[in-house]
Amino acid sequence: MSYAMKGIQVEKSISNSFITSTVAQEFLRVRNTETGDARYFTPATHKFSPLAIEAYLAGRKLFLDRPSDRPLFKGLTDTLIMDFNNEFPSVLEYGHIGIADLLNTGMQGIFSESVNHLPKRERKDLVRKFRFLVDQGVKCIPVGQAHIPLAFDLIKRLIGRGSNLKADFRNSLNDMLILGAAIANNADLWTKDKPLAQFIEEEGLSQVKSRRDHYEITFNATENEPSRASRESKGYINTGWRYAIHRAPTIDAPAERR
Repeated sequence: MSYAMKGIQVEKSISNSFITSTVAQEFLRVRNTETGDARYFTPATHKFSPLAIEAYLAGRKLFLDRPSDRPLFKGLTDTLIMDFNNEFPSVLEYGHIGIADLLNTGMQGIFSESVNHLPKRERKDLVRKFRFLVDQGVKCIPVGQAHIPLAFDLIKRLIGRGSNLKADFRNSLNDMLILGAAIANNADLWTKDKPLAQFIEEEGLSQVKSRRDHYEITFNATENEPSRASRESKGYINTGWRYAIHRAPTIDAPAERR
């Protein structure tokens, strides 16, 4: 996406493709990479009340008492907690459903409210990136319960192979969340990550096709179904790792800031 955004020619077009909320959050810089904290919060539009939808469509702000120096929507977005039984730091992330909803509905105005507290130049850049994804017809799949157990199992298998995790554990976690989503959705995965492609092939997860500037991996439910079912059920119970997803409440408007 970054190459396409910069106008660099790529072999595969991103038009009408799918990304996970993990990819969307990285591209739109939701997380502070140094601290791991969320920099802004995105509400899920399907949780908007009719009044909130009416206010948005009429061009009104969703909050009457709007802060200028801190983010909105923290109490109105979804949360994902992942605990690794003290083997790795626990992870708390916000807005996987929220960012997917905003992208899939093209609600640029609400995204703009989410990032309004950031410096002006960065705010304009993030809105431009958001608009780019919407204009390209990119759809976003929120990371959820169908993907996380798979990601946990894949990390265990990566460790079991003696492979080194990335210096920032969350980068390895993100890779496996993306891979888990591709497996669960029987989707084609395009990546420029050579170690990830090698892991997929060496683990027998799928055949990998090497292209000029990327790798293509197909996960097809009709092909080799018995081995696919086996790999999806492996390793869930004995990891000792846990996760929880908390949904966002319904949003009314106009309202006090939250």
